[in-house]
Amino acid sequence: MDCQIAYRSQQNEQEMMLEATLQAIDDKMSSQEDYSILSIGCGSGLFEKPFLEKLLSLNKTIHFVGIDPNEAECVKAQEWCDKIRIYHTDKFNFKINTVGFESFQSRQGFDIILLIHSLYYFSDIKTLFRKIYELSREGGMVILGVAKRQLLNEPFYHATQRLYGKYPWFSDDVKQLLTESNLPFRQEKIDFTTNITKCFDKESELGKQLLNFIVGANTEFFSPLQLRLLLDYFGTSSQKMEGGEIMLPHSVILFYIEKQRVSA
Repeated sequence: MDCQIAYRSQQNEQEMMLEATLQAIDDKMSSQEDYSILSIGCGSGLFEKPFLEKLLSLNKTIHFVGIDPNEAECVKAQEWCDKIRIYHTDKFNFKINTVGFESFQSRQGFDIILLIHSLYYFSDIKTLFRKIYELSREGGMVILGVAKRQLLNEPFYHATQRLYGKYPWFSDDVKQLLTESNLPFRQEKIDFTTNITKCFDKESELGKQLLNFIVGANTEFFSPLQLRLLLDYFGTSSQKMEGGEIMLPHSVILFYIEKQRVSA
């Protein structure tokens, strides 16, 4: 989680994603006064907290369900949800479930289902999408944020295969599956740059955390040669700014999957 926070601090991806997702909700369901929201792989809620706070500032009533198998991160999500409920007693209720999505059961459907940067950890996305679609209410929306395979995440792609025996899913995989499944969707590309300057400072704790998150592995166990090759790769793939910052371009694709209402 510390590495993720370090990564988020070096770019404005989250702010851009928040603006885009909130606009999509406003375009589709602005007249709706209450929302039931499910976040799959919510973690500590780095995206969910400002997302929910913005909806509450619009005087919406929120029933929020977050699920994640990481107990420590769920505790942090529980803490900020408790604080929000103090100030929005009549407008906000929630439940945080420390389970994997495969084990999650719900009798209710959801107006909004979030899957923000958590697709990478699933092995079977066909089954995942089928269950998500079943949990979505008619007229509801699934918002899925997933990276586009580019220079920044190429080391992560190979590290995941080496460590876990599988390749992570990226935006092209999602688009192909949605197209094959005949699910109605639209997509939006978010372009941004990540400041990786600190990665080249051997004494920087921020740089170590940033590099670990980008690669998806603890780079302290890399040999000097592996580390040098990795930094050389990022150095040649990046943009050098006039102020000395080293910036690496990247993109995230937001998929909006709408469940159509069935005519009576």
